[in-house]
Amino acid sequence: MKLMHGKLSPFVRKVMVAAAEKGLTGDIELVPTRVAQGVVNAELLTLNPTGKIPTLITDSGESVYDSLVIVDYLDQLRPSPRLIPLDGTERRRALTLNAAADGLIIAGVLAKGEAARPEERRWPEWITAQWAKVQACLAALEAGLPPQGDALTVGEIAAGCALGWLDVRAPEEAWRGRHPGLAAWFDAFAARPSMQSTKPSL
Repeated sequence: MKLMHGKLSPFVRKVMVAAAEKGLTGDIELVPTRVAQGVVNAELLTLNPTGKIPTLITDSGESVYDSLVIVDYLDQLRPSPRLIPLDGTERRRALTLNAAADGLIIAGVLAKGEAARPEERRWPEWITAQWAKVQACLAALEAGLPPQGDALTVGEIAAGCALGWLDVRAPEEAWRGRHPGLAAWFDAFAARPSMQSTKPSL
């Protein structure tokens, strides 16, 4: 399998952590892939019409895209440990955590992108609204994550990758001081070998 890869993408990292937890890392070839605002990657568009990473190319040549869909595919390849539970309640909990984590990242990226525009073209209210979403997602994660040591799902993986992204890309937000319980959970989760081996570097 081939994974269209970007070293700073938390969505790519989610897939890499999932693969590591399943013992599939050695079956995946990482393909560095350039994506950026205002850049058209024509080759990637032929594989994934959204032009985003991660995109997984299976051994049969099928394109699988969106990090959650890729994790679902990895669950089919190797059902144990299952990262997207089959049970209704546990499944909803895992997928809801995943949604909150992804929402945090998307809002943070939008806020930082807008803040990088020239001051005269900036929309301050938009930036404020996006960071408010980040704070709401942090609160949802803190309320929804189980004690460390409980069953691992895509929800915990997504949360870990989102918080890792926030530490690296938006340290000025100082989220840890407002959410000490979540920070303690993340520090313990980040010690997992799968998180250590996929830790992003600037």
